[in-house]
Amino acid sequence: MNMQRQVTLLLLIRILRMFMITMPVIVLYWQSHGLQMKDIFILQVIYSIAVVIFEVPTGYFADRFGHRTSVILGCICGTLGFFFYFAIPSYLGFILAELTLAVGTSFMSGARDALLYDTLEVAKKELQYTKIQGRQSALGNVSEAIAAIAAGIVAWYSSIATVMLLQWLIIAITIPLAFGLIEVHSRKNVQTIKLRTIICQALLENASLRYLNIIAGGISAATLTIVWFSQPHWESLGVPVLYFGYLWAGLNLCAAFGSAVAHRLTERLTIQSLFGILASLPFVLYVLTSYFAQSLLVFLIIPFFWILRGVATPIIQDYVQRACNANERATVLSINALASRLVFSLCSPFLGWIADIWSFQTAFLASGLIYGIITILGYVGFVLAIKHTRKT
Repeated sequence: MNMQRQVTLLLLIRILRMFMITMPVIVLYWQSHGLQMKDIFILQVIYSIAVVIFEVPTGYFADRFGHRTSVILGCICGTLGFFFYFAIPSYLGFILAELTLAVGTSFMSGARDALLYDTLEVAKKELQYTKIQGRQSALGNVSEAIAAIAAGIVAWYSSIATVMLLQWLIIAITIPLAFGLIEVHSRKNVQTIKLRTIICQALLENASLRYLNIIAGGISAATLTIVWFSQPHWESLGVPVLYFGYLWAGLNLCAAFGSAVAHRLTERLTIQSLFGILASLPFVLYVLTSYFAQSLLVFLIIPFFWILRGVATPIIQDYVQRACNANERATVLSINALASRLVFSLCSPFLGWIADIWSFQTAFLASGLIYGIITILGYVGFVLAIKHTRKT
């Protein structure tokens, strides 16, 4: 197997899937079709609940029938989802699109990262996973940054509908790339492990992994929430739509920076210290964002949310994959991703309602309290679990 070719194909798929030309203007697209902030968060909760339903079964499907097959299905569903967004511009059309995209995300999320780890493991380079995954995430964020600039220009000089059309055509390119991937581990001789057994190991028997899922869920939901708050918040500050793309580009470059330096942080900090910092940042950042919510100084705080997401993702994925076997990786990664969707689904509609009824300032403060409590409690449990493991 040509490891470099495989890694390159996975990188190209990531770059194209993260070329989210829709992201800087998607909230405006929804609002132009009559959606309010509460409706937008409900739409995202529908997406998240669908991911919750399909995330673990599709991860198990990938472990049983092949990570490559799962990636292919993810690319096909992603292409269909953006086609629905362009072809059926209505609330029901958006729901159909989000459900299809959720299925695609579920097929993709654990399988792609597990396939990358499998590829490196066969080449005896699995210890470089955080570095290579961080590099791929960084290039993906650069791709999203370029897409963001293009989004503002296309939306300003053409229309947001044109942006949606371009997104569909770009995502469609991932399908032939996915067919070029190679399955690393044969599934024919893999001993079947029941899904219930894997879930029990990830959530009950392995305490450190259980609490790490809570930390990851809180961090991911916190950074995802600020994503959906950003565009209407910028609009309330009087930022012209033309500049949304440039702002989004800058934020994704911040995420790229975080992903690029993640492996260096693992070399300089203990796992307890590193996760302690990551767990405390949602509370700190949201409190500062609330304080400066009515001022342009808030743009000095917001980039750190993207840096946090960039740093946390490869580090957490590396830790999770080291803790499980090759024929369980996609499922365990899916369980980890499931945690973030559950937290986001439970919290975000309430936070969107606060923004509609009161203000962004109040919503940011509530976000800090909710997500801060989740991540800090998760961190305390994580540290106690590690200490208990060392004693035994």
